Amino acid sequence: MGKNTLATTEKATMTAIRPLTVSDHSEVMKIVETLPEWFDSTARQKSIPMDLKHQKGFVALIKDIAVGFITLYVADGKLHIGWLGVRKDFHRQGVGTQLLQKAEEQATALGFGELITYTLGDSVDYKPYELTRKFYFRSGFQVYLRKQTDNPGCTEELWISKRINP
Repeated sequence: MGKNTLATTEKATMTAIRPLTVSDHSEVMKIVETLPEWFDSTARQKSIPMDLKHQKGFVALIKDIAVGFITLYVADGKLHIGWLGVRKDFHRQGVGTQLLQKAEEQATALGFGELITYTLGDSVDYKPYELTRKFYFRSGFQVYLRKQTDNPGCTEELWISKRINP
């Protein structure tokens, strides 16, 4: 078995989460490229590569193979999730939850009282983001703002937050 393959039995049971480094960027982009349902061409080609240069974050590894990532940034005195992605073959196995928990730990360590992100609003009927919203809501996030946009790919933004005990 090659370095970039994992057997089914090796799935999320051996996940390690560590800080994201520059050397992880190419592996993160490989994950991003496999998730076009969540990351459109602008995100894949421009936004995420640029944000990786400026945002901190964490990478989930199984046997030294990247299977997920989360990026974080500070704006308006709050800690925001910039990007979160998990390889499809590792969805619903706890990798995203582990990354989110690490982000919450980071929020606590930095003294932030909440963690913020936004996603495609529920007025847009699109199954992948229905799953994304369910993931965040199960993790304790709540809606605090709905915003209409002129972006044809995201006509409604749903801003969500989770209180963190600093």
